[in-house]
Amino acid sequence: MTEWLAFHVPQPGAWARLFCLPHAGGSASLFRTWQAELGQDLEVCPVQLPGRENRLREAPLRTLPEVIAPLVEVVAKHADKPFALFGHSMGALLAYELTRALRERGLPSPLHLFVASYRAPHTLQAHTPATATHDIDASEARRLGESRAVSGEMAEELLTLMRATMLADTAVCEGYTWKQGPLLTCPLSAFRGFDDYVPDDATEAWRQLSSGPFASQTFLGDHFFLRQTPRGLLQNIRRSLTRLRPASTR
Repeated sequence: MTEWLAFHVPQPGAWARLFCLPHAGGSASLFRTWQAELGQDLEVCPVQLPGRENRLREAPLRTLPEVIAPLVEVVAKHADKPFALFGHSMGALLAYELTRALRERGLPSPLHLFVASYRAPHTLQAHTPATATHDIDASEARRLGESRAVSGEMAEELLTLMRATMLADTAVCEGYTWKQGPLLTCPLSAFRGFDDYVPDDATEAWRQLSSGPFASQTFLGDHFFLRQTPRGLLQNIRRSLTRLRPASTR
């Protein structure tokens, strides 16, 4: 399952792991600097879904169950240490449903669930479909098209593959229907950008999905605030996990 983790550097002294799930059209490189920021006592595990970066030529997955099933295997394989989940936009939906799937299968659950820039799943049907096209960051496509290191023919082929991934991610989000079930029990933190298209009330609604402690925070920036101002977010994550650290591991 190693292809599912990219930019992952094992930290033998880490007491916990943080699995990071990207937005629609996004990739594991979004989290490539997080290990240096969070330090050696937390091991960052950026998730690489099929159809992007080193997995660009793999067929992207088009339904949420197709995505969740292998993610359960990946996390279960690395559950020898406590772990937390972080998801940005579409990744928030994946992190939430992954938490539910782990519990349903009797596997270890995350210490903490962190979600960013996504409506609480139980509110989605009351609004327009949660299309992933909002998530797609065109900067990589523009960079690819302008790069002199990539021929025009190769750039067009890569862009075609990227478009297929974006459409598949959109299908994952728009094909999702929330199903009522037991509340989560882990602490849950929800974040958004000040100029995010996800409103504050949709962020606060995550409070209703867990019986554990809830916190929310708004950062300067838009939907992609974690690229613009990641340090405050990472400090929040680190503080939250430090409070949960067992005394025996300190």
